[in-house]
Amino acid sequence: MQLFGDRILIRKATKNDAAFIFRLLNQESFKDNIADKKITDLHDAEMYIETAFLAPYRESLFSPYVVCLRQEPFIQIGVCGLYKRPNLHFPDLGYAYLDEYTGFGYASEAAKLIINFAKKELRLKYLCALTNPKNKTSINLLLNCGFNLETQILFSQEQGISNLYLQKLS
Repeated sequence: MQLFGDRILIRKATKNDAAFIFRLLNQESFKDNIADKKITDLHDAEMYIETAFLAPYRESLFSPYVVCLRQEPFIQIGVCGLYKRPNLHFPDLGYAYLDEYTGFGYASEAAKLIINFAKKELRLKYLCALTNPKNKTSINLLLNCGFNLETQILFSQEQGISNLYLQKLS
Protein backbone atom coordinates (compact mmCIF):
# COMPACT_ATOMS: atom_id res chain seq x y z
CA MET A 1 0.00 0.00 0.00
CA GLN A 2 1.21 3.46 -0.89
CA LEU A 3 -0.65 6.73 -0.53
CA PHE A 4 0.54 9.99 -2.06
CA GLY A 5 -0.21 13.45 -0.73
CA ASP A 6 0.98 16.77 -2.04
CA ARG A 7 4.10 16.69 0.15
CA ILE A 8 4.22 13.19 1.62
CA LEU A 9 4.29 9.52 0.74
CA ILE A 10 2.83 6.87 3.05
CA ARG A 11 4.35 3.41 2.60
CA LYS A 12 4.84 0.09 4.31
CA ALA A 13 7.70 -0.15 6.77
CA THR A 14 10.71 -2.39 6.21
CA LYS A 15 13.48 -3.47 8.54
CA ASN A 16 15.61 -0.82 6.79
CA ASP A 17 13.55 1.70 8.80
CA ALA A 18 15.09 0.49 12.08
CA ALA A 19 17.28 3.58 12.67
CA PHE A 20 14.31 5.86 12.05
CA ILE A 21 12.02 3.83 14.35
CA PHE A 22 14.71 3.79 17.03
CA ARG A 23 14.97 7.58 16.86
CA LEU A 24 11.19 8.18 16.76
CA LEU A 25 10.33 5.88 19.66
CA ASN A 26 13.10 7.28 21.85
CA GLN A 27 12.01 10.91 21.61
CA GLU A 28 10.82 12.30 24.92
CA SER A 29 7.65 13.53 23.17
CA PHE A 30 6.87 9.95 22.08
CA LYS A 31 7.49 8.57 25.55
CA ASP A 32 5.45 11.35 27.17
CA ASN A 33 2.46 11.21 24.81
CA ILE A 34 2.35 7.55 23.77
CA ALA A 35 4.54 5.16 25.76
CA ASP A 36 8.08 4.05 26.41
CA LYS A 37 8.45 1.06 24.11
CA LYS A 38 11.82 0.14 25.68
CA ILE A 39 13.65 0.23 22.34
CA THR A 40 17.31 0.34 23.41
CA ASP A 41 19.16 -0.52 20.19
CA LEU A 42 18.69 -1.18 16.47
CA HIS A 43 17.94 -4.86 17.08
CA ASP A 44 15.04 -3.85 19.34
CA ALA A 45 13.84 -1.48 16.62
CA GLU A 46 13.95 -4.28 14.03
CA MET A 47 11.97 -6.55 16.37
CA TYR A 48 9.46 -3.75 16.94
CA ILE A 49 9.07 -3.34 13.16
CA GLU A 50 8.48 -7.07 12.88
CA THR A 51 5.71 -7.17 15.48
CA ALA A 52 4.08 -3.74 15.04
CA PHE A 53 4.34 -3.37 11.25
CA LEU A 54 5.30 -6.51 9.33
CA ALA A 55 3.15 -9.05 11.19
CA PRO A 56 -0.02 -6.96 10.71
CA TYR A 57 0.84 -6.52 7.01
CA ARG A 58 1.07 -10.31 6.59
CA GLU A 59 -2.16 -10.90 8.48
CA SER A 60 -4.04 -8.14 6.64
CA LEU A 61 -4.78 -6.41 9.91
CA PHE A 62 -4.95 -2.72 10.50
CA SER A 63 -1.40 -1.41 10.42
CA PRO A 64 0.83 1.59 10.87
CA TYR A 65 2.79 2.96 7.92
CA VAL A 66 5.86 5.12 7.50
CA VAL A 67 5.32 8.72 6.41
CA CYS A 68 8.08 10.14 4.19
CA LEU A 69 8.66 13.45 2.51
CA ARG A 70 7.64 13.02 -1.11
CA GLN A 71 10.82 14.60 -2.48
CA GLU A 72 13.86 12.38 -2.85
CA PRO A 73 15.54 11.01 -0.78
CA PHE A 74 12.10 10.29 0.77
CA ILE A 75 13.14 11.11 4.35
CA GLN A 76 11.10 9.29 7.00
CA ILE A 77 9.34 11.82 9.21
CA GLY A 78 6.71 9.82 11.10
CA VAL A 79 4.25 6.98 11.26
CA CYS A 80 0.51 7.01 10.69
CA GLY A 81 -2.02 4.24 10.36
CA LEU A 82 -4.91 2.29 11.77
CA TYR A 83 -4.93 0.05 14.81
CA LYS A 84 -7.60 -2.33 16.11
CA ARG A 85 -7.31 -2.49 19.84
CA PRO A 86 -9.28 -5.20 21.65
CA ASN A 87 -11.02 -2.81 24.03
CA LEU A 88 -12.21 -0.32 21.37
CA HIS A 89 -15.25 -0.92 19.15
CA PHE A 90 -13.71 0.66 16.05
CA PRO A 91 -10.24 0.90 14.50
CA ASP A 92 -8.31 3.92 15.68
CA LEU A 93 -6.08 6.38 13.92
CA GLY A 94 -2.59 6.56 15.38
CA TYR A 95 0.40 8.68 14.50
CA ALA A 96 3.75 9.95 15.73
CA TYR A 97 6.30 12.27 14.14
CA LEU A 98 9.88 13.32 14.64
CA ASP A 99 9.82 16.56 16.59
CA GLU A 100 11.57 18.57 13.87
CA TYR A 101 8.73 17.78 11.42
CA THR A 102 5.83 18.82 13.65
CA GLY A 103 4.00 22.06 13.03
CA PHE A 104 4.23 21.94 9.23
CA GLY A 105 0.93 20.18 8.47
CA TYR A 106 2.48 16.82 7.57
CA ALA A 107 0.56 14.97 10.30
CA SER A 108 -2.74 16.48 9.16
CA GLU A 109 -2.01 15.60 5.53
CA ALA A 110 -1.16 12.00 6.45
CA ALA A 111 -4.16 11.61 8.77
CA LYS A 112 -6.53 12.81 6.05
CA LEU A 113 -5.02 10.35 3.56
CA ILE A 114 -5.45 7.47 6.02
CA ILE A 115 -9.02 8.55 6.87
CA ASN A 116 -9.89 8.70 3.17
CA PHE A 117 -8.31 5.26 2.65
CA ALA A 118 -10.35 3.89 5.58
CA LYS A 119 -13.55 5.29 4.12
CA LYS A 120 -13.10 4.54 0.42
CA GLU A 121 -10.91 1.43 0.32
CA LEU A 122 -11.70 -0.29 3.62
CA ARG A 123 -15.32 0.96 3.67
CA LEU A 124 -15.21 1.60 7.39
CA LYS A 125 -18.15 3.40 8.95
CA TYR A 126 -16.36 4.78 12.03
CA LEU A 127 -12.87 5.56 13.25
CA CYS A 128 -11.75 6.49 16.70
CA ALA A 129 -8.57 8.07 18.02
CA LEU A 130 -6.87 8.35 21.39
CA THR A 131 -4.71 11.15 22.70
CA ASN A 132 -3.25 12.42 25.90
CA PRO A 133 -5.59 15.13 27.25
CA LYS A 134 -2.57 17.45 27.63
CA ASN A 135 -1.44 17.01 24.01
CA LYS A 136 -2.99 20.15 22.49
CA THR A 137 -1.27 19.61 19.12
CA SER A 138 -2.80 16.15 18.75
CA ILE A 139 -6.21 17.36 19.93
CA ASN A 140 -6.17 20.13 17.33
CA LEU A 141 -5.16 17.67 14.62
CA LEU A 142 -8.04 15.34 15.45
CA LEU A 143 -10.59 18.15 15.56
CA ASN A 144 -9.23 19.49 12.25
CA CYS A 145 -9.69 16.03 10.72
CA GLY A 146 -13.34 15.79 11.78
CA PHE A 147 -13.12 13.80 15.02
CA ASN A 148 -15.36 14.63 17.98
CA LEU A 149 -14.47 14.12 21.61
CA GLU A 150 -16.60 11.29 23.00
CA THR A 151 -15.23 10.68 26.50
CA GLN A 152 -12.13 10.08 28.56
CA ILE A 153 -11.01 6.52 29.27
CA LEU A 154 -8.29 4.70 31.14
CA PHE A 155 -6.83 2.81 28.20
CA SER A 156 -3.87 1.45 30.13
CA GLN A 157 -2.12 2.14 33.40
CA GLU A 158 1.02 3.11 31.51
CA GLN A 159 -0.77 5.69 29.37
CA GLY A 160 -3.15 6.90 32.05
CA ILE A 161 -6.31 8.79 31.08
CA SER A 162 -6.80 9.32 27.34
CA ASN A 163 -9.28 11.36 25.35
CA LEU A 164 -11.35 9.13 23.05
CA TYR A 165 -12.46 10.71 19.78
CA LEU A 166 -14.90 9.33 17.19
CA GLN A 167 -15.58 10.12 13.56
CA LYS A 168 -18.44 8.80 11.44
CA LEU A 169 -17.08 8.17 7.94
CA SER A 170 -20.25 7.47 5.95
